[in-house]
Amino acid sequence: MVLLGVFLIPITVSSLRGLTHVLTCDADVATPFTISIPKTGPPSITSSSTITREQIAGQCGGLFLNMRVGSAGPSKLKVTLPISNKSKFDWKGTVELKLDKTAVPVDIGNIKAGRTAMDTIDVKVAPGTTEVNGSLLIGP
Repeated sequence: MVLLGVFLIPITVSSLRGLTHVLTCDADVATPFTISIPKTGPPSITSSSTITREQIAGQCGGLFLNMRVGSAGPSKLKVTLPISNKSKFDWKGTVELKLDKTAVPVDIGNIKAGRTAMDTIDVKVAPGTTEVNGSLLIGP
């Protein structure tokens, strides 16, 4: 019985980070957003990205996350997470969306070779300034 417990130790101390698939690649996305939400009026969303030669090939061997953020009303954001698969292989994808210090996993699901899979979520954000960025979590 004790021997069985030893095999369960890695499962009990590991963090799945909301994943529903095996993780083979973890890549940060270089498109952070800064959102300023005033007490009244629409939010202000700014973003900036720099593209390097290494990023032209995409993340994780040919995957591209083109994260978009827009207003969905007062104190609400609409976050669109399309992953384009330009590789020869099918993958399963999750985006770890980071809102300041809070990480929210968004399961995109299967991404067929040559196709794009996408999910859109609405996020409630408190007035003030919030940083939004993401990581691509990919597996077979």
